[in-house]
Amino acid sequence: MLSSFLRRLLAVSAIGLTATMLALPAGADAPITVTVNGQTANLTPEPTERAGRVFVPLRGVFEQLGATVVYANGTINATGRGHTVSLKIGSQDAIVDNQPQTVDVAPFIIGASTYVPLRFVSQALGATVNYDGSNNIVAINIGGGNGGGRPPAEVITPAPRSGMGGGEMALTNLRPDRGSMADSRRPIIGADFVGRVDPNSLHVMVDQLDVTNDATRSPRGFTFSPPSPLERGTHHVRVSGVDAAGRPFSQTWDFTT
Repeated sequence: MLSSFLRRLLAVSAIGLTATMLALPAGADAPITVTVNGQTANLTPEPTERAGRVFVPLRGVFEQLGATVVYANGTINATGRGHTVSLKIGSQDAIVDNQPQTVDVAPFIIGASTYVPLRFVSQALGATVNYDGSNNIVAINIGGGNGGGRPPAEVITPAPRSGMGGGEMALTNLRPDRGSMADSRRPIIGADFVGRVDPNSLHVMVDQLDVTNDATRSPRGFTFSPPSPLERGTHHVRVSGVDAAGRPFSQTWDFTT
């Protein structure tokens, strides 16, 4: 059996360790900032992340996007910018402009606040969304007029100019490299641009699958992390868009796993 002195010593040590742990920062991750047309959105409560997706409080995001919302019995119905969106708490089923859609992560409730997926809702209401992972900034851009955007299921791929092959834009720092064998079946896929592009114009395809909405895009490059292991074999990547001068481009490369 432990002596009374030893028991007191262990108790004091435990209290000291607990105090030290409480004094440490809760985490190194910076808070998520949401901007709308370059202006910081004042969202209360703050945005949160779940399963790799950014969620925002219900009222705040719809109001920022100029939409009206009716919430009753777990169903969210929003109208704005010529679009309609319907979501359900705890369900991945959604309806956008009377067409069935699927969200990656269902809306949920924390305390008295209802949270909805920011990217899905923004794109459904015709806005474009880009994520700056290094600074934890989600940038939403709203074009002028109703119907300024397209629902998230519609895929648009710019065609290269005739006589220019894949366009003038060149890629560098390919990940995985062209013709290489990837180190894993879930490699980080990406490339840097030799020059600047319009990130809102970018479309990324991997094996004929449009992964644009899951890719991190910027004027200088893009990255995509597969949510599940790729099949063994050769994989084809295609990135297309418009450069800073308004010229369309389309570039491809292959790698294997």
